[in-house]
Amino acid sequence: MRLAALKLALVASAAAVAFPSWAQSVASPAPQADSANAGDIVVTARRREERLQDVSVSISAFSSEALERSTVQTVSDVKTIAPGFTFSSEGGKDNVALTLRGIGQLPLGEVTPGVVIYLNDTPLPSVGSNVPTYDIGSIQVLKGPQGTLFGRNTLGGAVVIGSQKPSYAFEGYVEGTYGRFDYRELEGAVNIPIIEDKVAFRAAGQIRRQDPRTIAFDGGPGFDNIHQDAYRFSLLVEPFEGLKSTTIYEYFKGDELAGGLYLLRENFPFAALGLGVVEPQVQAALQAQKANRRGSFDGGINGGAAYRKTRAITNDTSFSFGDLTLRNIFGYRKNYSYQLINTGGLPQLQIPTGLPSPAPSAVPFTLFTASSVLDRQYLTNETQLLGDFGSFNFIVGAFYNNDKPDGPSGSQFTAFSVGGVPAPAVTAHVRNKNWAVYGQIGYEFTDKLKLNLGARYSWDKVSACGGTIGTTYVDESTCLSTAALNLADGVGTVSNKGEEPSWTIGLDYKATPDWLLYIVSRRGYRGVNVNTPLFETPFTTGGTDPACVATGGVCADLRPFQKTGEETITDVEIGSKYDYQVGSARGRLNLAAYYSKYKNALQFLNTQTTVPNGTPDSPTNGSLAANVADLRIWGVELEASISPVRSLTVGFNAAYTNVKVESLTVPAGLPSTIALGEGQINKYSPSFSGTASVSWTLPIRPADGDVVVNADLFMTDDFGGQNGEKLPGYQLANARLDWRGIGGTGLDLGIYVKNLFNEKYVSASSVLLPSFPTSSVYAGDPRTWGVTAKYTF
Repeated sequence: MRLAALKLALVASAAAVAFPSWAQSVASPAPQADSANAGDIVVTARRREERLQDVSVSISAFSSEALERSTVQTVSDVKTIAPGFTFSSEGGKDNVALTLRGIGQLPLGEVTPGVVIYLNDTPLPSVGSNVPTYDIGSIQVLKGPQGTLFGRNTLGGAVVIGSQKPSYAFEGYVEGTYGRFDYRELEGAVNIPIIEDKVAFRAAGQIRRQDPRTIAFDGGPGFDNIHQDAYRFSLLVEPFEGLKSTTIYEYFKGDELAGGLYLLRENFPFAALGLGVVEPQVQAALQAQKANRRGSFDGGINGGAAYRKTRAITNDTSFSFGDLTLRNIFGYRKNYSYQLINTGGLPQLQIPTGLPSPAPSAVPFTLFTASSVLDRQYLTNETQLLGDFGSFNFIVGAFYNNDKPDGPSGSQFTAFSVGGVPAPAVTAHVRNKNWAVYGQIGYEFTDKLKLNLGARYSWDKVSACGGTIGTTYVDESTCLSTAALNLADGVGTVSNKGEEPSWTIGLDYKATPDWLLYIVSRRGYRGVNVNTPLFETPFTTGGTDPACVATGGVCADLRPFQKTGEETITDVEIGSKYDYQVGSARGRLNLAAYYSKYKNALQFLNTQTTVPNGTPDSPTNGSLAANVADLRIWGVELEASISPVRSLTVGFNAAYTNVKVESLTVPAGLPSTIALGEGQINKYSPSFSGTASVSWTLPIRPADGDVVVNADLFMTDDFGGQNGEKLPGYQLANARLDWRGIGGTGLDLGIYVKNLFNEKYVSASSVLLPSFPTSSVYAGDPRTWGVTAKYTF
């Protein structure tokens, strides 16, 4: 299948290249306005509204209509239509990890994501950013470092999501969907003009329900259901010419079961742990899992939990005077998350006691379950001054971020537990403060040649308090007061700070009104952070204790890993964006090639078998992040499409990514139980991914409505997993049939199928460690289908 995909890519590329070559010899270039009508949407990659084809950034942009055609229901669905972009939830539904151009996200703490999601121009944290896509205006995937135009500095790129804004027309829609696994969705929006050309209001909401898609072999309700409620209120105020203010309030709640884990393999016999008595139970579980990939083991967690609640308010106010615009973007967000998963992927095992009745004949044994609680608030503010003087434009800005605890938070790992005794809860509280100033200018030397020059300077400060305090999580003030006692109890504080410049320099050349060539070099940056809690007991500072079985009684010294340093990436990108027309046929060919140097890259170090279960200062989430690698990353991205007639569009998007470890610095004192070599370095992006698509409006119009067929085939090579191990590639086919404008009204009917051929695939890793007894992964969604009815007024 991979060979077929590569052949398809070559054929599509050759066809796309051939068309413009022929077009130049037989037809004059199409007018720019005509090209814009061939499928452009307006993008805001440079914080101004511009045509996609005029922006010297590699972008995959999708309008609301394009999102509907591909049945995009959450941000995670975008990965199948934007090759090179991966989205996974490792360690729970709320632990979002995005990848672009080989840059990923470790599922640890409150670090700045390598790829940042912006919702209505405010950056989102990694936890809680898989937002539903109801009433969305567009989604833009910006590839490569961003920072001289955006508040947050990023390494791999940004995903810019914009909801539909209020307008001065009374309009709206209501849509209902029913599908497999008793899927039910109801959403709608209404736009109300309050004062003509002065005040408008828009309300939108969505309810989603679905039964569990994954059964539990050993009893329990199952996994992977959907139970989500969301709504959004938007108010537009324009009291006088030049002043515009939009305020948005959002609410989201998901009260769901955990994601089901697929038991992938046994890494070594349990006899090595002195537990050979449970080996037959483990082998039986493996056989049951191999026989049914659509099931999981509950392990005594009763379906687990994935509870998320988010409330947010944003305000975007701008005042234009002459050629200048002053803009301020304020965002406040409150996230609460509780997750419980059966990380080990096994049922609750039984160890015989050998005792006579009435004593129990066996005691339960839990390999590994994990839970976490996060209660945080996030405040951001960004102020910009923009100017546009024809051949010269600029933007200067200042950004501030302050995110902090808002209630008890931490993690709890029950590992290798005899009798089902849970491990103590480890409290963790992190405060992040970030400041930045940035600016970028664009200067047109001629009507064809333009210089883009930008710079940024960032300051970052992080502090944390954590450890085991009593039997449950505590709030930050209790943690700080306990830490102030300065006892060697694993409760303490740690802080870190850093600062770093980043920049952009590039040239645009408009060869024709429909052909843009560009070259750009950028430097991206991700700030310092800490590993929590403070490592201060003998179990984490190299003491001796028989409980440190995995390290021979001499415990690991984790103090060198308490803090992490900055990561930087420097790239060079060259690109071409070309629209062409031959008679009535239109086409597009966008190409980008880049070369990056990624310095001081963080690596995921798992400590779950190194630090004894119940250690009061056990690392949060059972893992550490460490700056260990320098990487070289290069790649090529293609977006090609052709419409031989207006009713038919065929497209192919693809990304090739090559990642090489150039150097590896193994930290001094690394415990022997944590293997670290070039083979253990994560390479997140697949070497190849691509999407072939077709959209055809049929030549028949029953009841005066259009009948449209859409189909996508997404293909990916092996992609990033954990500990250097990649997850196997797969292919997904999605299709949709819509009947629009029935009877000349606003009524649309549709039917869709996702994963048409019921591909069995892995979507994310859970634990892939040779030092851990079992490996587990998240299985991808099975075939689903749905029927929809939408009425627009």
